Amino acid sequence: MNVEGARAVGRTFGRPAAEQGLEFRRCISNWLNGTILLKRWAVVLVFVLLTGAAGAGGEKMATDQEDSMDDEKAVRDAVDQWFVVLNAMLNGDPKPFAELYSHADDATYMGAEGTFRIGWDAIHADWTAQAEKSSSGTVEGHDIHIVVGGDMAMAAHYTKGAVKRPDGQIAENLLRETSVFRKEDGQWRIIGHHADGLPYWEKAFDE
Repeated sequence: MNVEGARAVGRTFGRPAAEQGLEFRRCISNWLNGTILLKRWAVVLVFVLLTGAAGAGGEKMATDQEDSMDDEKAVRDAVDQWFVVLNAMLNGDPKPFAELYSHADDATYMGAEGTFRIGWDAIHADWTAQAEKSSSGTVEGHDIHIVVGGDMAMAAHYTKGAVKRPDGQIAENLLRETSVFRKEDGQWRIIGHHADGLPYWEKAFDE
């Protein structure tokens, strides 16, 4: 019972019994109505809070999904750029490689010819040497599989193409390649690459 209700009850003393009963019932009714109204407002407040929390959670989930889709598309674009880089190298141009590959000291490169380079300086030198030895050629990716998680991503695929050898003959190549990407300053760059030529493995097991 609120203060005003208590005062009203107090004022009933000294009045006739009928008046006292009527005043008392009025006080009780007012108290009950106030309690019900308070409960109703409490329910409304809880509903508003829960609805707001659910809405914020839904907006965050939608934002996370959009970011995930944007990252997957960006990684796919980076994988497509890898084939541009490869084709440039096969035709004597190593420059596009520097735009896609990480310049970090922890980057690695394992070429199909058996090399294993660690750090940008060693990797760049290896790639430049390959470009200098290359005559011409063209390659493309097949069966590309991409996984994206946070600031890291992985792409695995076959790389098929034809390369002109130093003797002028055209060699058909089939490689398996795996690249690890890391998001650096908002850009997806390769930090690890491994390639192997399937004919080498087939020859090894045939022997």
